[in-house]
Amino acid sequence: MSLFVSHFLERMIAIWPYAALVVSMLFFASNHVLGRLIPGEVPPIGLSLWRWVLASLIMLPFTWKGLIHNAPLIRAHWKLFLQLTISLVLLGNTTVYIALNYTTAINAGIVAMAQPAATILLTWVIFQETVSRRQTIGAIIAGVGVTIVILRGDLQALTEIRFNIGDVWMVVSILGFTTYAIYLRKVPKGLPPLVLLNIIQILGIAVLLPFYLWETVYVLPMQLNPITVISVLWAGIIVAIGALLLWNIGNQALGANKASAFIYLRLLMITVLAMIILDEELSLYHAPSFVLIVAGVYLVSKAKRPVN
Repeated sequence: MSLFVSHFLERMIAIWPYAALVVSMLFFASNHVLGRLIPGEVPPIGLSLWRWVLASLIMLPFTWKGLIHNAPLIRAHWKLFLQLTISLVLLGNTTVYIALNYTTAINAGIVAMAQPAATILLTWVIFQETVSRRQTIGAIIAGVGVTIVILRGDLQALTEIRFNIGDVWMVVSILGFTTYAIYLRKVPKGLPPLVLLNIIQILGIAVLLPFYLWETVYVLPMQLNPITVISVLWAGIIVAIGALLLWNIGNQALGANKASAFIYLRLLMITVLAMIILDEELSLYHAPSFVLIVAGVYLVSKAKRPVN
């Protein structure tokens, strides 16, 4: 019996990083749906800033002792933490809210597809990390599945694509989030995930503040109403804490290349949530898309992580 329990626990420990990434993708997908629901009503930088304020205040009672204890380590690596903050908070996340004010679902999906490829490319360029054939094939298969989803099964839609400023912001988001993901490996191993997350949240507020003040004066001030309150609560608790914490855990456990493959699941989940929340209809092409995306993620996740 004890052998069975031991084996079961080992399996759960092995599965946990993958489960964390799946749930994080669901939370991140909800963030995209939120962004599609509120354009013109909630300023994007204001939403980003206040969600980080809320998230940091919720986390602080659980992390303040860790922040004090790790103060010497934080000071020693402040450049790394600032780089992670700019990459994630400013370039990776805030730009998504900006992009969703302008770009279409098809264009945003196509641009977002580039993130796993960008991750593999940057880890190869910056860290000389080997990319296996299985990872490459898996990324291509999943990419085909996502392409079917975002083109709605109509290849002729490719000829109708027109890129706009929203697509440019999505490219910035991809590069920011990818840079954040691959540099997580540089975080000191002894730093608890919750403390790391809180550091980025607090630094994120400082980084976003000048942009928030500019947006308030020249674009749109943040109003106190039910829409902004619900948006900040969801983006602050579910996305800024839940999604990011689970992403950090899975990314650090499996590596940036494997973790990036789960981006395809996020796109699938965006589609499902859009059908439920935005009342879009399920079509025949969703079935083969689902099979291809899951198969691609499986191939990438089963590839052995290179040792450098």
